[in-house]
Amino acid sequence: MKNRTYFHALKLITENCTGCTKCVRICPTEALRVRDGKIIFDANRCIDCGKCITACNFNAIVPVTDNLKEIEKFKYRLAILSTSYAGQFPQSIGYANAKKAILKLGFDDVAEESMITMQIHKLIRDYIYTNNDIRPILSSNCPAVVRLIQVRFPDLLPHILHIEAPMSILATFYRDKICRETGLSEDEIGIFLIVPCVAQVTAVHQPEGTYKNYLDGAIAISEIYSHIINDIRDFNEQDTSYELYPKGLSWAISGMQAEDINDGVLKTMAVTGIHNVIEILLKIENQQLERYDFIVLNNCVNGCVGGILNVENPFVAAARIRDYLRKSQPCNFYNETFEKMYHHGDFNVIPLEPRSIMTLDKDIKVALEMMKKIDEIDKKLPGLDCSACGSPTCRTLAEDIVVNKADISDCVVLSRNKKKCSCHKQQNKEEV
Repeated sequence: MKNRTYFHALKLITENCTGCTKCVRICPTEALRVRDGKIIFDANRCIDCGKCITACNFNAIVPVTDNLKEIEKFKYRLAILSTSYAGQFPQSIGYANAKKAILKLGFDDVAEESMITMQIHKLIRDYIYTNNDIRPILSSNCPAVVRLIQVRFPDLLPHILHIEAPMSILATFYRDKICRETGLSEDEIGIFLIVPCVAQVTAVHQPEGTYKNYLDGAIAISEIYSHIINDIRDFNEQDTSYELYPKGLSWAISGMQAEDINDGVLKTMAVTGIHNVIEILLKIENQQLERYDFIVLNNCVNGCVGGILNVENPFVAAARIRDYLRKSQPCNFYNETFEKMYHHGDFNVIPLEPRSIMTLDKDIKVALEMMKKIDEIDKKLPGLDCSACGSPTCRTLAEDIVVNKADISDCVVLSRNKKKCSCHKQQNKEEV
């Protein structure tokens, strides 16, 4: 694989870093180190899961999203809402009003991921039955999980569902529709996702596997929320003119997509939380879960309602969406165009490539020799994985030493023991 420059929706503010290593310990791909008391970052390893952002109490790592002003570059602006958006607003405001208020921010129209999820789940079922030689098939909805597989589980890449994500499919549909109805060219139309997490921001700016990116930006739900809350007083009554797709909204909640795909024959599972996902991927790699047909993996605990760019507590947001599911009249957005596009291959994606995160050397003999040195150094280290050295584990410190990114003296435990030993020797000499 050729060297790539990866886009990431986070920023390091090193002057705020205290060197506490909390982010280093929580990173699932060992993308962070502390050196000389400050955080450093390996862009090749980062999967934009956002765990470091939530772990840091000092704003040394912050999210980066598109500014609302970006929409001003386009003549026609469409907002596509993530399913988790509905759970951010209390009943006193209402989801319909929260959608309507987006038009006051400068958008010409609003579409929702929830519009097509029920239609997409039929296409996913068809894919699962068509590809019965691959088990289990893994959902591709979460960009952080897709990148995790690229980085840590490359052998599982063929298991990923090779269909575009619902919001990308919707963007493709709407861009063509707007062009036909308005006569505008594609570059005059701006389509922006309103997203709950940094992984989706990265997916917009550097999509994996897509043939063409139909999206122009990703704006945080938290930014939209802050504007809407200031203007929502103008909406005194509940708006009933906007259709709701409560069944589709449920995909923001853990387990609901897996339930929808399950037709009584297919065996499905849902897993949330990046470290839980890693455990399940290890089991799949060891061929322990082949009896499952489809597994939905989410980086965020509780599903997309747990994204760090949301504003509401994920349990509260999930409860609100469930309330819509119980009380709202179901509305079905069906368009045969989607099925035609699917069978025509328009939703296909390019096979994903692994990310080479630890190529010790192109020469296999040299690489094996370096691996031997890593093993030797690792045996000398205490095995506490305390991260006091600035590396996440003793093993990664050994790797950093071999590639000249650290020194064995960085190990606090070894240095302390060496100092004690020197003191004892000096004391013995004095006694003699």
